[in-house]
Amino acid sequence: MNKGGLVVLAGCLILGFQNCSQSNLSASELPSPSSHVVTPALGADAESSAITSVEVPVPQGILSIDSKTGRIQVIDSSQSVIEESCLQPADLAELQSYLKAGSICGKPVPEEDVMCAQSYSAGYVSLILNDQKMNLGESYDSCGRGYKDICDEQVAQSFRGLVAYIQKNFHGMLCE
Repeated sequence: MNKGGLVVLAGCLILGFQNCSQSNLSASELPSPSSHVVTPALGADAESSAITSVEVPVPQGILSIDSKTGRIQVIDSSQSVIEESCLQPADLAELQSYLKAGSICGKPVPEEDVMCAQSYSAGYVSLILNDQKMNLGESYDSCGRGYKDICDEQVAQSFRGLVAYIQKNFHGMLCE
C-alpha cells in the first residue's frame, strides 16, 4: 500500500473514532429516563393512556398483540398480515396484569465525564400507547442511555418470560 493510501486510511480511522467520543450535550440537556415513569393502565377510567397493543419482534416480522382481545397478527416488512392467532384467556389475563401493574423506569443518565461506547441494543418488546411506541429493553450506548423496562426486576423477568413464550408458541395459539 502506498503512503497516500495509508494517510487516507489513518484519516478515516481518526474521523471514525471521533463519533465515539463524548457529545457536546451536557447531561442536563439529555432526556433523563429515570425522570419519566409511565404507569400503563388498561381500564375504562384510563382509556386515553391505555396500552393499545404490544409488538414483539420475530424472524417473520412483528407480532402485534391487541392488549384487549389478545388477537395476534404477524406483520411482515411490507406491513402485510401474514398470520393470525390468539392468546388463550389465561395468557391474555397474564399479559394484561403486567400492563396494569408495571411502572416503566429508565436507568439514570451517567455523569458528563463518563465515556460511553456506541452500541445499540434492540428492545425485546414495544408497548403502543395510542400513537406512541415505547421500546422496553432498548439502549443507545454502553452506558444504557434510553433504557426503559418494568421497574421491578422480578416482574420484568417474568414479563420477558411471557414474551419469550409467546414468541415461541404463537403458531399454535388458535382463535376460539
